[in-house]
Amino acid sequence: MTRSKCSLAPLLLILSACSPACTSVPEAGAPENKGGPVAATTKAETPPSEVTPPPGGEITEAKGVDLSRLSEPQKTSFFQLINSEPSACGKPHSLAVSLRDDAACRDSLSVSQFIADALASGASPSDIKANMEYVVGALQPRKIDIEGRPVYGNERAPVTVVVFADFECPHCRAEAPVLRQAIDQFRGRAKLVFKHFPLSAHPRAKVAAIATVAAQAQGKFWEMHDIVFENQTALSDADLRKYAQKIGLDMKQFDADFAALKGKDIVEADRAEGEKLEITGTPAVFVNGRYFNEYMFGGTVVGWIDDALRR
Repeated sequence: MTRSKCSLAPLLLILSACSPACTSVPEAGAPENKGGPVAATTKAETPPSEVTPPPGGEITEAKGVDLSRLSEPQKTSFFQLINSEPSACGKPHSLAVSLRDDAACRDSLSVSQFIADALASGASPSDIKANMEYVVGALQPRKIDIEGRPVYGNERAPVTVVVFADFECPHCRAEAPVLRQAIDQFRGRAKLVFKHFPLSAHPRAKVAAIATVAAQAQGKFWEMHDIVFENQTALSDADLRKYAQKIGLDMKQFDADFAALKGKDIVEADRAEGEKLEITGTPAVFVNGRYFNEYMFGGTVVGWIDDALRR
């Protein structure tokens, strides 16, 4: 995703404030809004444990964390934070102890790097502490049903990227090739699954989604996906039928499936699941169930996939 220009100080609602997205409730007079795709109310499923101070006092090493952007005062704040904040894996010791002694807890490394990056961007320690529960919560994997949904890439790949998208959303259109390029880069080790999340602000998005389900029934979801995104301002029934013809669908079958709204249940089921995941806008991307945000793993889907492969 394209990193948006926004400050990390203060960090209030950091997980949703900066990602370019189409939202359900647009700004007055504007077709889109730049809000976050996932509500920042998701907290860690397991409350953080109380931190047991390590013997020997404060730990002043952080193996695996890049501190090169920090000034000396910021490094002091960093070590104070990782010595006082609990392990991201719910264990009764600090992030600092986790980095030193618990290599299996990759989430502690991720959260510690987040702290360093936030400090380097100007966030205060109090801002960071106020948002730690939400940062850890973003790393909690969610269960997402992908059965029967269109897949791009190796269906047996160990990493699954799921995107909830709306066919009238320009941010979804821009993100579509980025996601597939990321999948291609990993050569069979990652796959992309598409799920529908038509927004109420976009009156033709649901109808377009139903048309793509009709194309999926003929094995041409991605072809329809591409042509619909390319023409997202022209999505009348006649337009959708024209696109179906252009990609070579059996028009008798397409017309019958589209008229019968055969894809309606699938689209509505995807939307309902997205709401349970607290999605508020599109695109919303999950990597092995973890909500993608731009403040970890280099801020790219490639970085998130790479981290998932290391787990």
